[in-house]
Amino acid sequence: MVDDMTGAAAPVGRSRQRWMRAVALSWGFAEATVFFVVPDVWISLVAVRSLRQGLWACVFALAGALAGGVVVYLLGLRHQGALLALYDHLPAISRGLIAQVSGQLQSLGPVGVVVGGFTGAPYKLYAAQAASTGMELPLFLAASVLARGLRFVFVAVVVGLAARVLTTRLASRTTRWVLVAFWLLFYVWYWSRMPN
Repeated sequence: MVDDMTGAAAPVGRSRQRWMRAVALSWGFAEATVFFVVPDVWISLVAVRSLRQGLWACVFALAGALAGGVVVYLLGLRHQGALLALYDHLPAISRGLIAQVSGQLQSLGPVGVVVGGFTGAPYKLYAAQAASTGMELPLFLAASVLARGLRFVFVAVVVGLAARVLTTRLASRTTRWVLVAFWLLFYVWYWSRMPN
């Protein structure tokens, strides 16, 4: 059952909450380092059942993303070439995209990180190249909070509110399948338009 804005109508047990938050934290870290599916997928799957829990998933996914961003930033200080060569082999990443992110960081600085959070360029590319553009770690993390946090919350709120509307017309299970179908179609489109 989908909750209201407070989450009161769809209580979730403590062990399930811990599990959902652990997945969000791990997914945020994994995607910030090497994984190639955004934590927004998990956040939306949680938010479709409970907006409140979806917002908590945002907090934990953001914490994981920031931890992963620190790891990649520090690796980028000494091993940027090897790191970017690894990323060049991941889906939807190319040398051209890596160069584009580098140019964006050089011209926009931390604003580039925020803009990147809404353009489809993987966060890990910003983390790997931020230090080489002279961006200090605290500034990179501040920009990361905006880039990741704003998008995560946007996804949770849109999905949570859409689920409330859809479940008045469809069964909750059908609403979840609509969301799964959306993400599958999104990634077919995304991976087909991004360079390999």
